[in-house]
Amino acid sequence: MKFTFKPSPNYRNEQSTTHIMHVLTIALLCVFVFSAAWYGMRFSFAYGLRVILMGVCAVVAAVLTEAIYFKIMGSKNIMKDVSRSYGWVTGMIIVLITKIDVSYYAIFVSTVIAIVFGKLVFGGFGQNIFNPAAFGEALIMNSFGASADAKVTSEVLSGATPLTSMSAQGWASNQTVVSGVVSDLGGFGSMILGNYATVIGGSCALLLIILCAWLIYMKVIDPRLSVTYFVTVFVVSLITGLIHGAGVEFAIFNLLVGGVLFCGVFMITDPVTTPVSIPGKILFAICAACLTLLIRWKASLPDGALFSILLMNMLTPAIDKLCDGSQIKDAKTIQRKVCIVSAVVLVITLLVGGFLKNPEAESASVANQETAVVETVNVE
Repeated sequence: MKFTFKPSPNYRNEQSTTHIMHVLTIALLCVFVFSAAWYGMRFSFAYGLRVILMGVCAVVAAVLTEAIYFKIMGSKNIMKDVSRSYGWVTGMIIVLITKIDVSYYAIFVSTVIAIVFGKLVFGGFGQNIFNPAAFGEALIMNSFGASADAKVTSEVLSGATPLTSMSAQGWASNQTVVSGVVSDLGGFGSMILGNYATVIGGSCALLLIILCAWLIYMKVIDPRLSVTYFVTVFVVSLITGLIHGAGVEFAIFNLLVGGVLFCGVFMITDPVTTPVSIPGKILFAICAACLTLLIRWKASLPDGALFSILLMNMLTPAIDKLCDGSQIKDAKTIQRKVCIVSAVVLVITLLVGGFLKNPEAESASVANQETAVVETVNVE
């Protein structure tokens, strides 16, 4: 008698990888269209065209790099292998998390390096350790800052961004300060509609929220990662804001600005570089959100979303190890471990947030102390 069996898992996914990546590509194209249209109408046609050309440059670099790689590896059907590697998605994301003043040279070189060292050296699509797009953007930020187009910077990015405006306050801002920063940007309505210059694909919160809902509906991204990430950023920012007298506006501000929404939709949801278990995914998102805020509030970088993802990519094997075991028999043990680690991370983040200092308040305090000393000397 012959027995036929299938090894676990036995759940069948109705969607193919190709379908998922094509849906993701459509979503990214929607962000590109909005960004090109906004820059074109807000500044000039040349800047809208620049957004498109930056995207073309990155996609060509990604596809060309993978084609050469597959040729070297002796592929018999290079076009088929390239189409199944989906390098254009990495190229598109790199551009959308980049500012418009980055040079074409920097985009091309960073994309090539991201594809080679962030993806192909690990074995190609599905085997990479780091998110390739985050890897490429980190390279741009750390190695190609001097190559930015000075003319574009002065004409488009000369004003203060939401992050730099709040960073100048030390992030320990009361209600008056937060309201002032938001008002300078045209209010939350203007911020939700993306009516300010920042990274190319990160300004229009409304579009990103709609795309997030659509991708969840299409079962392209895991809602546990996105929703947990957004909720953690909001709740931790809300508590920190209440400590400093800012309230809910501080939480909304932290959620809308920077790369939180874009990374939460298109980057933190990468199934390759995130844990495989549900508890692991939740822990990953909580830790990534806390790291985002810690880097944003205390580091010299303007935003922490990108680097928080790279740091958590390194910790993914450790999280998988922590959540290792039967997800049914060992469920309580795994949940207890996740809760303990999450609580520790959240408490540390809230403590750091609670002790944030306002530079202006410190300056005023120092000035008052100096005045008091002078008055004391005069009296004596």
